[in-house]
Formats: sequence, structure tokens, C-alpha cells
Amino acid sequence: MKTKIALIILLLFTGWSMDTFAQQRKSKKNKAKQTKVTKKKAKAKKSNKSNESTKLKTDKVSDLSVSYTVANSSNTDTGVTRTVVITSAFKPSLQNAAKINFTAATSIIDSSRLPLTYKVPSSNLFFLYQPIPLKPLALPPDSPQVWKNTQRVKVGVGNLSSFMGEGRFSFGDGKHSITQVQTSFIGSRGKLYAQQFSKFDLDILSVINSNNNLEWTSNAKFNSTTRYRYGFMPNTLVYPKDELQLVYNGLFLEVGVKNKQTTQSGIDFHPIIQFNRFTNTNNAGENNIIIKAPIEKSFGKMVGISITANADIAKLSTPSSMSSAINNNLYSIDPSILLKTPNVKLNLGIKPTWNNGVFNLLPNFTFNTRMPNSNLSVEAGFKGSFQKNSFRSLVQFNPWIAIPNQLRNTRSIEQYIGLNGSTNNHFSFNAQLTLMQMKDQPIFINQLGDGKAFDILYTNMNAFKLSGEINYTFQEKLSFLASVSYSKFSKLNAVTDAFGLIPLEATTGLIWKPIGDLQVKADLFYRAGSLYQDSFSFTAKRLAPALDMNLGFEFGILPKLNLWLQMNNLFNNTYQRWNQYPVFGFNVMGGVVYSFQ
Repeated sequence: MKTKIALIILLLFTGWSMDTFAQQRKSKKNKAKQTKVTKKKAKAKKSNKSNESTKLKTDKVSDLSVSYTVANSSNTDTGVTRTVVITSAFKPSLQNAAKINFTAATSIIDSSRLPLTYKVPSSNLFFLYQPIPLKPLALPPDSPQVWKNTQRVKVGVGNLSSFMGEGRFSFGDGKHSITQVQTSFIGSRGKLYAQQFSKFDLDILSVINSNNNLEWTSNAKFNSTTRYRYGFMPNTLVYPKDELQLVYNGLFLEVGVKNKQTTQSGIDFHPIIQFNRFTNTNNAGENNIIIKAPIEKSFGKMVGISITANADIAKLSTPSSMSSAINNNLYSIDPSILLKTPNVKLNLGIKPTWNNGVFNLLPNFTFNTRMPNSNLSVEAGFKGSFQKNSFRSLVQFNPWIAIPNQLRNTRSIEQYIGLNGSTNNHFSFNAQLTLMQMKDQPIFINQLGDGKAFDILYTNMNAFKLSGEINYTFQEKLSFLASVSYSKFSKLNAVTDAFGLIPLEATTGLIWKPIGDLQVKADLFYRAGSLYQDSFSFTAKRLAPALDMNLGFEFGILPKLNLWLQMNNLFNNTYQRWNQYPVFGFNVMGGVVYSFQ
């Protein structure tokens, strides 16, 4: 019994010892495993930091590491774990884009329209560019405005017993035929005795386009002007008004034809024939026939020739010369060689002229060139010409002349140089310097006695002239124009001074549309006084300078009805353009404009 108890105690002790030893051994193994796992984690962490540093520095593809911790299913102890490290060298990326290359393509000569295809690039960022040739298309011609027939009348009244009426009418389709009719009448009465003026005008213009590319034009005009010689000195003299009355009637007829397109032979032509009849109340009458026949032929785009034949035949009959009328004839031929390039235009020609049977060979050389890389052009010339001094043209310049007893045409030879151009789409300018030699230039001197009429004298002289002009336009809302002209006369042989000629003149004009239905128009001009010969002392004196301003308004109140107001000579300056003839003072007129369409 004791032996069995001792054996059982020995077995228990032995099992307890073996169990204790096994637990200690197992604890040592677990500690060793934990140390090994900790070292592996530290090593993996260090490797991950190194990889991240390398990725930031090189910005290239780097290895990606993912750690997974898996529990040991074979051991029930939860403290024991296993770590699996999975390393991968793949990272998603886009392929490098291909370089875009353009390949040249020859132009396709084809009248058909090219098909336009659109290709949407694929998502792999490979672009395929295929340039196509550019084929210019003809631009249809554009007209500045669509033709519309207009019919309107304008009437108005004002101070100084002023009355005016005007009518404008147009007919036709704008393509095959156009007819315009314009008529007007105006009359005023000043404060001085016999200071009256009235004028009637009628103008009919027709344009017909034929099927053979020809454009026929016809123009008929009639005008009648009535005024009185109120500029007599001393003003205490008494004259019946009928004795002072001046009535001038003019008739103008013209027919012309021109080709709208250059012929196959490269020829352009535009012949014109005119007839003028001019009369006054003193039974003086002048008949004038003018024929112009210009022809131009082109040899390619750069070379051409031009020939113009002119005939101006006039005959003046006066009460004092009914038996022997005054003939004034002028003939000329103007052949020229034309050279044209994109930047240079050159005209080389001469002008043989027969002035009342006297032969003159005049030069005709002009040159124009555009400055490179700018909108400036330089022009120069050496030209000769004749100015026809007819009874009609002299009355238009000075309405107070006496009936001339002789007529001479003015020959001018001028040398000039000028500059013109523009700085933008709105502003343009030009300036010119001219030296002139004139023969038989008419000047005007008051007749002896009361001085109400002017005699005409002819003299040779030289003139230095400087002129310039600027223009600014902004759409159709604003338009401004200013010009100035200065002349210096010298070397007169028949008289001492250039009586009646203006040495300095400056004008400005403004048209402004601040709103759609309101238009403002203003004019301002300055004129230096001309020289005149005093009828009593026979010395040269100068008239006072003239400063004049006009201002007008027009405003639409109804679709077809407008109101207008015109004020002339705002400064009430009764200056004299011709000696002893002061102009009207301040004049205001107003009325309505009615359009039928």
C-alpha cells in the first residue's frame, strides 16, 4: 500500500516537472518568434520608407508593397501571428503621347466643294491631323446700299422774306434704268434797297444699262437766277429796280456712254457730248458745245495707254457785238503712257493744245507711290492745262460782272508735290504744295462811277499755293471735314495786285447723328479779305475778313414727316465777298420734309 502511494506521488511529480519544463520551453519559443516578427516588421517599414523616398525623388514607377497578417490556424494561441509580405512592380500608367507632325499637301484644283469630315480622337490620345488645301471662293459684289425709289418734298419759310421749296423724285429698278428728278426754288429779300435774290433749278438725270454691257447717261438742267445790282456808291443814288435787275438763264444737255466692263481687247471708253446755252436780260447769249472722247487700252496689268480728245467750241453774242460775235474755241489731244504696279503709278504724256488758233505743247507727268508698310502715299506732278473762261463760268465766279468784250482762256503750268494717307479706318488726310505759272488770269475791278459792275482784266502771274484737308468719319453717326488753302500771288504784269482773288480760306463741316431721328449739321468758314481797287483814289485796299457759321437741325416726328431748322450767318457779320456788295445778315428758316414712300 505504501509502495503504491509512493509510486503515484512520483508519477505526479514527474508529470508536473515535465509540464513545467514544456511550458518554459514553449515560452522561450514564443519570445523568439515575436522577436523575429518584430525585426521583420521593422525591416519592412524601413523598406517602405526607402521606396517612398525614391518615388518622390525620381517621380518614376516604384514598387508597391502590401502586408497581410494571417492568423496561425494550427495553433489555438491567439498571440502567435504570421506576416505575409507581397511585393509587386506594376503600376498603371498612360502611354506617352505621339508627337504631332504636319505633312505638306499640294493644292487641289477642283471646282467642287471639298467634303469636311470630323474625326473624334480615340481615348489612347493618338491624334491624326490631316491638313486640307485652301481654295478661295469668289466673293459676290456688294453694293453700298439697296436702291430705293424716293419721293419727297421740302418746304420752309424764314425771316428776310425767305421762302424755299424742294422736291426730289426717283424712278426705276436700280439695275436696268434709273431716273432722278430734282427741282428747287429759294428767294430772300435783304434790308438794303434792291437786295433781292431768287433761284430756280430743275435737274433730270437718267441712266440706262443695255444688254451689251453699255451704260447710257443723259442729263438735262435748267436754272434761272434773279438778282439786282444793289452795290452802288454812294448809296444815296436812286435807280429804278428794273434797271438794276439781272436775270441769268442756263440750259445744259449732256449724253454719254461707257462700257461697264473692259472689252476683250482691254479697251475702256467714255465719250460725252454737252450743249450749254446761257443768256441774260441784256440780250447777251452764249452757245457752247463740248465733246470729250477718252479711250484707254491696257497691255496686261501694268502697262496701258490713254488718249483723250477734247473740243470746246463757244460763241458769245452781245448787244454791242451782234455783227461780230466773240468766238472762244479750245482743242486738245492728250496721249499718255500708264505704268501701274501695286505701289507705283506713273503717267507719262504730253498735251498738244490749240487755244483760239494758237498752238501750245503742255506737259502731263504725274507720279504716285505708296510708302512701304504704311498707308501713306506721295504724289508729284508737272502738268499743264487750260481753264475755259466763258461768259457762263465768269458769272458763276463773280455774278456782278459787266458783259465782257473779250474772252481769254487761262493757261496754267503747275509743279506740285503732295502727301496723303490714313492712320486708321476713320481718319484720312492730304496736303499739297504747288507752284503755278498762269497766263491770262482774269481779275476783277469795280467800274468807274458808281462801281456796281466789275470789269474783267487779264494778267500773267505766278502763284505759290499750300493746301491741306483732313477727314474723320465714324460709321454713319459722325462726319467731320476741315480744309485750308493759302495762296501767294506775285509777278503780275498788267495790274499791281490780284484784285478779287482770295489769299486765305479755311472751312470746316460737321454732320452728327446723336440719336436715330436727330441730325445736326454745322459749317464754319473763315476767309481773308481780297484786294480791291478804290473807284475814287485808284489805290489797292483790302476788304475785312469774313467769319461765318451755319447751323441746322432735322428731327423725325412721324415715319414720313420730319421737322428742320436752318440758321445762317449766326454772327450776323455783313462781310463783303465783292467790294460794295455786303451779304445778308442773320437768316433763319424752318419747315417740314415729307416722304411719300
